[in-house]
Amino acid sequence: MKVGPVHHIAINTKDINESIKFYRDVLGLNERETVRFDELALTYFELPAGGRLELFDYKGKNPQSERDEAEAGLRHVAFSVEDVVQHEKELRDAGVTITLPSTELPELGARVLLFLDPNGVTIEFCENL
Repeated sequence: MKVGPVHHIAINTKDINESIKFYRDVLGLNERETVRFDELALTYFELPAGGRLELFDYKGKNPQSERDEAEAGLRHVAFSVEDVVQHEKELRDAGVTITLPSTELPELGARVLLFLDPNGVTIEFCENL
């Protein structure tokens, strides 16, 4: 078996408009298109290294749930960045919830930052030390 690069990341949204603003205006991803189906709509964003992010809008029909980070399943989505400390400042200025401030992890050779998107998905920014 040979696995290729990530094709897409899909996120169910609580509020599609808030999610679009976050990924477009705060994170600066390029919004591509919205495709509408009978029961849902998908809004696509380009990811910097290829692939795409898909935001699912079930028009208010998907249930809300809180999940502890220690539970089995997806923990977070990580993006490589330069200057994690500056990104933290910009995210704080935008009112984004920071769950782990800029932290050096010498054993991993990285500086990381964790924050939440509007849907409670944890996102990591990771910078090589």
